[in-house]
Amino acid sequence: MKSKISIKTIAEAAGISTATVSRVLNHPELVNQETIDLVRATMEKYNYEPRKSSVKRPSSSSRLILINVPQLSNPFYSEIIRGIETSAANHRYRTLFSQDPLSTDAEITSYIHFAQSLQAGGLIICGPLSSPEQYRILGGPMPLVQCCEYNSEEFSYVSINDYKAAYSAMEHIYSCDRRRIAFINGPTTFKYAKERLRGYEDFQKNMGLDPLPGWCISLPEIDYDMAYASACQLLNSGNMPDAIFASSDLIAAACIKAAQENRIRVPEDLSIVGFDNINISTISDPAITTVSQPRFQIGYTAGEVLNEHMTSDIAYTQHILHNTELIIRKSSVPGPTAAADESGPVPA
Repeated sequence: MKSKISIKTIAEAAGISTATVSRVLNHPELVNQETIDLVRATMEKYNYEPRKSSVKRPSSSSRLILINVPQLSNPFYSEIIRGIETSAANHRYRTLFSQDPLSTDAEITSYIHFAQSLQAGGLIICGPLSSPEQYRILGGPMPLVQCCEYNSEEFSYVSINDYKAAYSAMEHIYSCDRRRIAFINGPTTFKYAKERLRGYEDFQKNMGLDPLPGWCISLPEIDYDMAYASACQLLNSGNMPDAIFASSDLIAAACIKAAQENRIRVPEDLSIVGFDNINISTISDPAITTVSQPRFQIGYTAGEVLNEHMTSDIAYTQHILHNTELIIRKSSVPGPTAAADESGPVPA
């Protein structure tokens, strides 16, 4: 009987990363024999049978891959897209990007018909689907890889550990002697938003902090104007926090602008920490302390995993979480100690 244990269980039991376990399964020639023996022994101990891709490979003439992105205007996705395109070019695939909604079964069925009309050979989705069955429907006709967002263990994914990264950001804010910490988040229909919220809430609970009502805001989308309006309302509420953790750098930049408009000094009166390390984090004044995730590498890896599913009869499902770093800049640390780009690793 096939084990229901996930690849993450094997990685944790062996004391290694899920990426290493995936390499042992898919590219053992890249791993030393000691690690191979360790993974195989752990798999045998837990009676774990790796899940092979159940999707038929496309014909060799299929050279088009589709990439579905929730919001092409969001600057976060620029490096993700560049990474995917670089991988695709290396394997001589053509790419087609879209932001078609994939919320309902009807939308997914329509997208499948669209993919089949183009004779697409594979699909990378960067947004969430609402149910495991939707992943099975979408990933039935062709190989599918989840990139950034992942909600199905049945299909390969490439992302980061948003919970640990958010918790680490909160630890930094706390180390700056901030105790009244607000959180401005993206839409909680996304896994990243749920996990970053969970990191924020768990840290508050573990430290015995008690955020006031209204200090945790969820925006309907990552939008500068929406974030600016929310930050202004928060800073003029009569219960101003002394720190804001923002789930994107775009939100963090809007918070800095709102603070400046209200004559609140950053970081002397208000520390601000963002997420993603996009370009705006360095050109903002002050520069934004942020969680940096390797966006190009995430996109590139997703493209490489998809290629394996498209070209190999023995490709295993891969679950890869890349590491992040906390980049400490002047928006969070008062005084001369806030050296730009002083960074430390965040476990992921």
